[in-house]
Amino acid sequence: MRAAIIAVGSEMLGPTRLDTNSLKITAALEDFGIEVVRKTIVGDRLDDLAAEIEFSLSRAGLLITSGGLGPTEDDLTREALIRALGLKSEIDQSIVDHLETRFRARGWSMPEVNKKQATVFPGHETLANERGTAPGFHLNVRGEDIWVFPGVPSEFEWMLATYFVPWLEKTIGGRTRHRRVLKIAGMGESAVEERLAPYYAAHRDELLTILASPGGVELHVTADGPPDSARAMVAEREKELREIFGRRIFGADEDTIESVIGEVLASRGETLSAAESCTGGLFSSRITDVSGSSRYFMGGAICYTGAAKIAMVDVDPEMIRQNGEVSEPVAIAMAEGARRRFNTTYGVGITGIAGPTGGSEAKPVGTVHIAVAGAERHEHRKFFWPGTRAHVKWFSTQSALDLLRRFVIKVDS
Repeated sequence: MRAAIIAVGSEMLGPTRLDTNSLKITAALEDFGIEVVRKTIVGDRLDDLAAEIEFSLSRAGLLITSGGLGPTEDDLTREALIRALGLKSEIDQSIVDHLETRFRARGWSMPEVNKKQATVFPGHETLANERGTAPGFHLNVRGEDIWVFPGVPSEFEWMLATYFVPWLEKTIGGRTRHRRVLKIAGMGESAVEERLAPYYAAHRDELLTILASPGGVELHVTADGPPDSARAMVAEREKELREIFGRRIFGADEDTIESVIGEVLASRGETLSAAESCTGGLFSSRITDVSGSSRYFMGGAICYTGAAKIAMVDVDPEMIRQNGEVSEPVAIAMAEGARRRFNTTYGVGITGIAGPTGGSEAKPVGTVHIAVAGAERHEHRKFFWPGTRAHVKWFSTQSALDLLRRFVIKVDS
């Protein structure tokens, strides 16, 4: 089976938006051994989109589209399908009623243009969208399968997992590729590569791939073949890699470092608070991105000035005068002050210079001090992150999360 992918939307032809949906489709197809022969982005022009649908289907028997299902005039995927495939369409009143109910629940009246999203294709499957207003479709035209999904990533990913992947399972008869992703924090890609020398000496295959990501380094172990033997091979290699890296591996597959920390804290009945300066609340935001984090995260303080550090988490003014706001003593005092203020098991303190201004020769932009405090001990690390302001903020929170993880599970660096 050969597949083609079309991402619909003029915004992805410019410099501000990336087509991430196609990567999700490609990953799903790869797991089932389906070759992708064409991947395109088409702007919001009816003639162009209809022509691309026809051309893609001439090259592949499976077509997946994302985007262009909204209510506005430039959402043209339905119209392009009608033109390219000769489909009949009609308005489904049950979808109109559903849309009106969704709008009323928000206290709004449904605009008339939203009725466009109730257009369906008789004789073909309409896919309910629990995450948004636009339904998707599974069309079978002259023996060719066309899957049509909305472009909003949260809606698209839910529909891909709910409808498309189970169809692949049934159609192909099971996955032909099995994958395990192991996630490492606190190590650069080159350091990971050095640690892997014994593994490379023992194996001369292509089962392992190293990928750097904003969250750390990922080890992708894949094996193709019958499910039982492929899974066994992946499990064997995972065991070896865990022996090499130990608790440097913080999670696998869909785990994030913040979700793993949350699981540990929740399982122990322990709690967390934070005092942030240069990260401006990003650490607390990442912690609370995890559903159920209210079980263990009690609160955070954004102490962006020296006065705020003094008033909000009781940092000693003399300490700031002697050491400066960006210093080891102040980071530790912030962590301990947050722990006391919110009465939590652990406190995190982050203070630094995110730039691009504000640095000095002694403390250049990118200098960050991070501390974690418990009832009986604390730990501190100093980091230097060259790069943009966003880069400094992100990697400061990543380093704080890793230091917290190690502190909580009592793992040395």
